[in-house]
Amino acid sequence: MYPKTVVSKILLLAAVIFTGTIVLAPTVMAGHKPLGKRMYRVTITNITLGQPVAPSVIATHTQEFRLFELGGPTPAMGDPGYDVYFGLATAAETGFPGTLLDAVSASKGVDEAVVLATAASPPILLPGESNSTTISASRFANFLSIAAMLGKTNDGFYALRSVPLPLFIGECKYYYADGYDAGSEENNETGIGGLDGDVGETGVGINDGSGEGFIYVHAGIHGIGILDPEIYDWRNPVVEVKIQRIK
Repeated sequence: MYPKTVVSKILLLAAVIFTGTIVLAPTVMAGHKPLGKRMYRVTITNITLGQPVAPSVIATHTQEFRLFELGGPTPAMGDPGYDVYFGLATAAETGFPGTLLDAVSASKGVDEAVVLATAASPPILLPGESNSTTISASRFANFLSIAAMLGKTNDGFYALRSVPLPLFIGECKYYYADGYDAGSEENNETGIGGLDGDVGETGVGINDGSGEGFIYVHAGIHGIGILDPEIYDWRNPVVEVKIQRIK
């Protein structure tokens, strides 16, 4: 289905994500849910025709936290919000969720942050596949944000920002997430980087200045590189997110 070079690079990133998962496991599994907290089951479904979806970072939070803002210059090192943006750009370019998880977890207003991976190798969601996890929320954490790389892109990702959580036990809310561009890397559509390989192979670093410098709705795949738009292009939305309150 994929060229040999793409397959080999997918396997390479699988090793990177697997290694990272060992490090992440204490954070994710430390999700001991204190008594009295509300509990939610979050299910994501890949509704694209050809884009794999990397492991997702999911957070419950108050109004104080914003995952990102559209337009405008992205934060520079030392600015408020830089750590979250750097984590988002890292996830959008490589598929690895650890940097974003750490930055979100440390942010004001965030109640809990977890990673939703899969048992597959690499741990991605292919078109049509779904996966679920649980997450808790305290009294004032009434919102959820989520993001993960769209695998056959340079720095594309899907996201929901500050959507309301269901109020009542058993209640479900459905949201449809669009694809965004992190603005951190040139969109050359070569299939290099992220879920197609290690960014370090190309000499291109995270947020190396070749991108647009702001986050915007992704323009999709247009066939300027090796990626076939008939397979890898999309029309928004790209992911369905179901949130059910279970406690």
